[in-house]
Amino acid sequence: MSFEIPQELLKITTTVEEYRLLKDLKERRLYLYREIEPLGYEETSNEYASTATHLIHAIMDFNREDMNVPVSDRRPIKLFINSPGGEIEDGLPIIAAIELSKTPVYTINLGRWCSMAFLIGIAGHKRFALPYTTFLLHEGSSFAGGASNKVQDRVKFDERVEKEVIKPHVLKHSKMTAHEYDALARVEYYLLPNDAMERGFIDEIVTDINAIL
Repeated sequence: MSFEIPQELLKITTTVEEYRLLKDLKERRLYLYREIEPLGYEETSNEYASTATHLIHAIMDFNREDMNVPVSDRRPIKLFINSPGGEIEDGLPIIAAIELSKTPVYTINLGRWCSMAFLIGIAGHKRFALPYTTFLLHEGSSFAGGASNKVQDRVKFDERVEKEVIKPHVLKHSKMTAHEYDALARVEYYLLPNDAMERGFIDEIVTDINAIL
């Protein structure tokens, strides 16, 4: 099944941005080009699929289109990422949508996968990086205010997320061992594409642009 742009919709597109949006939807291209925003803030955004809820909705919509198409015959969804990261609570649902998607989701590093964007990128069913891109894996930040017992509760919860969600996710989608992960947990771990390939965070460094078109 292919996504066709209705002719009546084409007639009312008046800007380059609107035309590009429709073309991207037809070609199953999604974008994460900025900080991952809280799930409730996207309605103020003019950039389609640049934040958490839009990405999740798009992945679900493409899976719905493919409901009766064998998985092996489905056209992949391509998620292009160049992001400094964002909130863990807003990024984890994107990861869940990617991992649950029966339609393959390819992730492509166009500039940087940092922090939460790194965790999203490595979840792809196939993962690409352009030459000269960068990667950053580090321990998440935690911010809590209010009564001391509430701050302690938040810190304990964040520690659980790190131990029970983030660490298993990184180990699942890489060649990194638990010992190696623990040794890097308190540092800013920067990588270039060759490093990311060696660690198993990506599957291919793009040498032919057609591979990601």
